[in-house]
Amino acid sequence: MWSPRNTLGGVGVAMVVLGVPEPTGAAQLPAHDPLRILVISDEVNPHGLSDAELTQPGDLEAALGDPASGLSIDALAEVDSQCVDEALATLASPGSVDVVVYFAHLAATGCDGSAQQPALTAGLEAHLQAGGGVVVFHHGLYEAAGKEAVLQLLGGVASSIAWDTVSGQDVIAAAPQHFVAAQGVQYAGMRSFSGAGVSAGDYPFFNNTPDERYDAITMLEQGGESRTILFTSADGGGGAARVLGYDLHRPGWGGHVVWYQPGEYQPQALDDLNGNNFQILANAVVYTATTEEEGGTTSGGEDTGGPPPADDGPIDGSGDDTGNTAAGGSDGETGDTDGAAAKSGDDGGCGCRSDGPPAGPWALVLLGLGLSRRRRPGGRARAR
Repeated sequence: MWSPRNTLGGVGVAMVVLGVPEPTGAAQLPAHDPLRILVISDEVNPHGLSDAELTQPGDLEAALGDPASGLSIDALAEVDSQCVDEALATLASPGSVDVVVYFAHLAATGCDGSAQQPALTAGLEAHLQAGGGVVVFHHGLYEAAGKEAVLQLLGGVASSIAWDTVSGQDVIAAAPQHFVAAQGVQYAGMRSFSGAGVSAGDYPFFNNTPDERYDAITMLEQGGESRTILFTSADGGGGAARVLGYDLHRPGWGGHVVWYQPGEYQPQALDDLNGNNFQILANAVVYTATTEEEGGTTSGGEDTGGPPPADDGPIDGSGDDTGNTAAGGSDGETGDTDGAAAKSGDDGGCGCRSDGPPAGPWALVLLGLGLSRRRRPGGRARAR
């Protein structure tokens, strides 16, 4: 794990923030070279939200590309999952894009209507093997016919949605020293939690209300993988624990997959560029775009979940003694809600460099640029 904040014993660490004001208007990120980002998206609206309320195609590109986002962008494009020809062309040249944000509920089709999910899955796998990152956002992990292979690749499957406008859901940082969970995120306080592959303890949390819950999450595991449970939740009244986010690396991959579940409600997911949800999304983009493993081995030194250390103890990213990695299995039934369950429908830089300025159509920009990364031996991205 790397962080711009400080270093203890050679391990980059990030400090948990509880209610400390940050500058407004942008995610708080370390200095990083301009990134090339490809978004693959589509729309489902089971709760009948308005355009202003629902996170839709085009919204991710607008938020990530906003000059006030805090992200440094070289090239950015959003492609409909039902017309993925340009995405396939980009992914056919591994190294032409730093990170793919996968926000697709539906299996991919070509612009001519042909089934293209197998080709997209193969492209994403090659991208990960070449050291690229994938951020799976919200319904990218949701079940749908034809997505079985890509969900296995991305490490999980979600189902059983419910829209809660009263209590929403708590977002609990199960790995509070991990960059994605720590950098710039302002937690409301601490709460007790156990389950979903995480040991019992007190963890920092914040609340999203309203929010869409996925009450059944299954981890799809593979031998030799390294998985850090980043975020969890559980409803009051004894509701089942469930995973809201993870960091995944598998043998043969140079890159990482990060999944983050909250995202249905656009005002808190994307419109608030200084809010926790966009901060986490931006953290995931920077982390996956600039973190690469050497030689396709499993990552070392990950915080695999566990409560924060005592006040007099160091934050070293090592996790707790139990090593809380994800376990397979469904994470429970629908909890109590006012909304009924709906049907499924070193010091501050990264090691990522883009060679040459963007020019011409986005696909030409992404296809025409090679990626030069400076990497630290042992797998983690070197901070500049």
